[in-house]
Amino acid sequence: MAFRYLEVSRFFGNMDGLLRAQFAYPGVTFRHTVAPSTRMPFNIHPLSLELADVDSIYNLGVTDAAAEVKASATEDITHYYSLKKKRDSRLKGGVSFEKFLEMKQNGEFE
Repeated sequence: MAFRYLEVSRFFGNMDGLLRAQFAYPGVTFRHTVAPSTRMPFNIHPLSLELADVDSIYNLGVTDAAAEVKASATEDITHYYSLKKKRDSRLKGGVSFEKFLEMKQNGEFE
């Protein structure tokens, strides 16, 4: 449970960082949000990774960035998490991101 908690906590911490950056720089358009799609190689001493591990991390970044550019939803993601952070009543009951997109398309978040 501790590892799962750390994963979820890290994700929401990153989303909070993105929201803070958007509030701090209102004139900047954040078009892409890129995150690893799979687990990356890990070493307790990050500078001790093997060359193959570094190459796989680099290739994962290139692949994830290309996929994000193809299907960017940064504006929707930040809108969703900003509403969740504000505890918006329309998202009560565990509304998923997919359901949020459906609700947004129906004009519920104008």
